Amino acid sequence: MHDNLPTPISGGAVAVGALLDLDEAVRGFAAASRSAATQRAYKSDWRDFEAFCLGHGLTACPALGLTVARYLTHLAGLGRNVSTINRRTAAIALAHRVQGHDSPTGREDVRQVLAGIRNTLGRRPNKKKALTVDLIVQVIRKTRGQDLAAVRDRALILLAFGAALRRSELVALDVPDIERHRKGLLIRLQRSKTDQTGKGQTISVPDGKLKVPTAVDAWLKASGITEGAVFRGADRGKLSADRLSAGQFARILKSRCEAAGLDPNVIGGHSTRRGFATSAGDAGADLRHTARQMRHAKLETTLGYIEDGELFRNHAGDGFL
Repeated sequence: MHDNLPTPISGGAVAVGALLDLDEAVRGFAAASRSAATQRAYKSDWRDFEAFCLGHGLTACPALGLTVARYLTHLAGLGRNVSTINRRTAAIALAHRVQGHDSPTGREDVRQVLAGIRNTLGRRPNKKKALTVDLIVQVIRKTRGQDLAAVRDRALILLAFGAALRRSELVALDVPDIERHRKGLLIRLQRSKTDQTGKGQTISVPDGKLKVPTAVDAWLKASGITEGAVFRGADRGKLSADRLSAGQFARILKSRCEAAGLDPNVIGGHSTRRGFATSAGDAGADLRHTARQMRHAKLETTLGYIEDGELFRNHAGDGFL
């Protein structure tokens, strides 16, 4: 009589277990939508928030809106820029969602504090100084010697500038990603900020006055690197197996700039990339070509990288002022 009834699922625990597995897969795919660099930044941001809460006797998760507002105010007081504060807010929101809690960042009191911080700190972006071609030459000339660190740093800085690379792209390069061409170098970017799906992009670096290919060849020869990470640690003549991090590149750049007589406080990991855009503008390069080299989808983004000197090119008052 009951032969045609559907067989009941035995054990609700099995179904719950399957759902938990699916939930884990959902989190995995969601994480894959963000670049490795973004994931590392979010983890670091969340640890910073946890440390703040621990130091002040507050609960990090689930956090009160007031706790987040206090933390954001704390960051503003430390002089953190708006982009960093925005990213840390996003990291707090993500951590709460992953752990099954409503995000406190959406509360009205938090939004008001964040808006106030943006209005106060965001009036003029705190951009790092652009290392234009003349400054790059100055830094390279001061990076003397044939020790491993000096040879590496010349290649590191010249390639960062010549290819207009983001620091995360630079340190992610493996040996097969750099191909010699009769006109210079072809750089294969496996994944970047604007290429989250990993389709890859290829950019070129001409063999011009700066001799970027020569510097890269010299580093690979001196280090004996034939596979794996192109740029690694080099201390007291010993080569590390570990890939340089984006933070290490920024510190190396600051150190070499300081040795060349530049103020390290206005130099950042983005200074070489901004310097490429500014130098291209000074040389009269077509803005579209500059945007293509920098992998910008919008020309407005490229303009944001160019120093104020670009505002004087083709000025309306050139003929009478």
